[in-house]
Amino acid sequence: MAMVDIAYQMLNQSKKPAYYRDLYKEITAMKNMSESEAMDMIAQVYTEINLDGRFICLGENLWGLKRWYLVETQEESAESGFRGKFALDDDDDFEDDEELEEEYDEIDNAHVDDEDEEEIDDDFADDEKETDEEFDEELDDEELENEDEDEDLDM
Repeated sequence: MAMVDIAYQMLNQSKKPAYYRDLYKEITAMKNMSESEAMDMIAQVYTEINLDGRFICLGENLWGLKRWYLVETQEESAESGFRGKFALDDDDDFEDDEELEEEYDEIDNAHVDDEDEEEIDDDFADDEKETDEEFDEELDDEELENEDEDEDLDM
């Protein structure tokens, strides 16, 4: 029996992913191969498993059977490691974000009462008035300087 078929049977019987090194050790033990024979074949068997459509790499050299995974999760699993048999709902991420925002708002507003809020608003209003007045003064000063320069040019 081909070594790739032995790997398939082993994964099929265990019903869980396995690391290539562990799979290969069991295959060589079943075939009663010497250590040198095993080392000569390690790359070939890896290539055969990699090219065989029945297997899927779950990352970190962890291999499973493609039929265990939904089509949507096969690409995710290959990119980011073992994820399990079920596809994740993309809406879960948005729901989590909304929950976090609500919790943040509750925490943020928990320590501020209405009186504090009015004081804060008043403080900002005062600051805004001061800033506007300073800006107006600066503009007036600049206009005066510009008028002086214009008079100098007229002479």
